[in-house]
Order: sequence, then C-alpha cells, then structure tokens
Amino acid sequence: MDWIIPKSVRQIGNSKGKCKIYVEDYVISFAKRIVKEAGGKEAAGVLLGHRFYQSHEKIFQISGMVVVHSFAERTSDSFSSDVWTDIYTDMKENFTDVDVVGWFYTGNRGEKNKAGQGLLELHRRNFSDGDKLLFCCEPLKWQETFFCYENSQLNPQPGYYVYYEKNPEMRHYMMEEANRIVHIVEQEDDRVLRNIRGVLKENEEKKKKKESGERKSYGLVAVVLLLGVLLGAAAWNNKNSLSRLNEQLHGIQKEIQKEFHKDTIMETIGNGVVTPQAVNTPMSTTPAAVSEITPAGISGN
Repeated sequence: MDWIIPKSVRQIGNSKGKCKIYVEDYVISFAKRIVKEAGGKEAAGVLLGHRFYQSHEKIFQISGMVVVHSFAERTSDSFSSDVWTDIYTDMKENFTDVDVVGWFYTGNRGEKNKAGQGLLELHRRNFSDGDKLLFCCEPLKWQETFFCYENSQLNPQPGYYVYYEKNPEMRHYMMEEANRIVHIVEQEDDRVLRNIRGVLKENEEKKKKKESGERKSYGLVAVVLLLGVLLGAAAWNNKNSLSRLNEQLHGIQKEIQKEFHKDTIMETIGNGVVTPQAVNTPMSTTPAAVSEITPAGISGN
C-alpha cells in the first residue's frame, strides 16, 4: 500500500527526525476521553493504522484505537490471551484493513518526555515485535508524548501531526464505547440501588420483628395485669366474705350471750336471797304485801 499524505494536517511540536507520526483527530479526542475517565488510574488502548517506509523514513498513520479493557486490574505486565481476544474482536467488529501500530498509556508509570522502566517492560512484553509506537499521556492533564521503539529503547519524539478526515469507523466505535460505559454505570447504579433496597428491606423486617415482639410483650404484660386484677378482686371478695362471716358470727355470739343473760338474772329482796326465777315469771305478791310481813309473824308461823 502506498502512503498518501492527508490533505488537512496540523503540526504539533517539531517534526524533524526519521520517524513521522500522523494521528487522526478522533483518535486524539478518544485518548483525551480515556485520560479523563481514568481519573488518575492506569488505562490503555491499542493504536490501529498502517506503517510505511519512504525515503529512509518511517511513517505511522494512526486512524483508530480500541480500549484495553480491565487494564488497571491486570495481574501481569503481559497481556493475557483473553485480553488479546477482546482487542482483536473490537478491531474486527469496528475497523477494516488496519494493523496494530502501537499502544496508548496513561497512569503512574509515565513521566514527562520520558518512558520509565515499567513502561519499557510493558512495551517489550506486548509490542516489541516490529517497530511500534507508544503514545503516552500524564494522568489528569493533557501533556502527550510519542515514543518510537528503537534499539530496544523507547525514544521520545519531538512532535507529530494531527490530520482531519471523516473517519466514520472511529466515530462509530467511540459512540459504541460511550454507550458501553453508560450501560456499565447504569448496571453499577442498579446494583447500588438493589443493595440499598436490600438494606431497607432487611431493616424493615427487623423493625417488624421488633414490633411483633413488643406487641407480644405488651400482650403478656396485659395478661399478667388482668390476672393480677382478677386475683385482687377475688381476694377482695374473699375478704368481704370473711368480713361478713365474721360479722354474722359476732352477731350470733351476741344473741347467744343475750339469751344467756336473760335466763340467769338473780333477784334480791332486802337482805335475803331469793332463788333464781325466770325473769318473765310474774311475782305472786305485791310490794305492799311484802312490806306487811314481819319477823314475828314468820317466827309465829
């Protein structure tokens, strides 16, 4: 394939050197979005396009980029087969006639105009076959640098070119990726809502159990109070019955005593003693007759 220089081009920095880099504007926009969404964490993408050799110059034309999913959660600097499967699947579904020409990185291993040993190790393990680029940007700000891999080292480039084309494939991929991110966020929000609902439901069940227990306690207390009232009433009734019984017994005792006193009244006449008689029996003599009796008469008789 012969290289054709893009019609609309803007130069960034110094273009001197044996390596010339042309990047389509949508790729730059997508890289900036990755940096923003990463929020200071590590993130990466794979640069797609073509590599040309012309007049002893290496020319890279980058027309697309796909995201390396779960890059920050990786457990090794070497991409797994699953990661590469996802990369090539995205390439096949969204782009035509492109090759891997390098990769993009943002995170804590990058330094301004310098690729640290960590980035060099990542590049060697995953992109060392052939001449491939590293497009690096510091996190949380847009200070980008391109590196060419030469003599087993990553050498910073003084500048590059941004070119402008319609590029419908890259625009479509950006839209699909944006929808995927939104879907992930919605799923995360839904998961959070489900967790919140679960917590609220659990609290509601605990509240119901507590209220049920309190109602049972209140019911038990009410039963105990009712029993106490009934027992108290029974005791009060018994007390009243005993009081009435005692009163009746006292009354009977008084009546008996009265009858006893009526039957044993003693009468005295003068200095003499008269044998007991019933109180209700009438006397045969009157007081006048009694007064006429004298001791002489008694002795004479």
